[in-house]
Amino acid sequence: MTHREEGEFSLQLHLSAEFPPDYEGDDDGYAWFEEFENELKPELVNAVFAVLQRSPRWQAVAAPRGRDPELGIDIDVKRVIRG
Repeated sequence: MTHREEGEFSLQLHLSAEFPPDYEGDDDGYAWFEEFENELKPELVNAVFAVLQRSPRWQAVAAPRGRDPELGIDIDVKRVIRG
């Protein structure tokens, strides 16, 4: 039987936008959030996987755990130790 140790690391982004005082509410239809979703989020996810894949000692795979994929991504990261 193999021995397994576990740890956890979370990176959570809290997104917001600030508008001038004359802003009337949802006038922009949350365009700032769509910009994040369409431009930044894919690049952030790709960057995380790129960093993890640089080292052959680490394996990373997306591991959905029932969370809405629009809200976040779970990644299983395993350190490969060869005896």
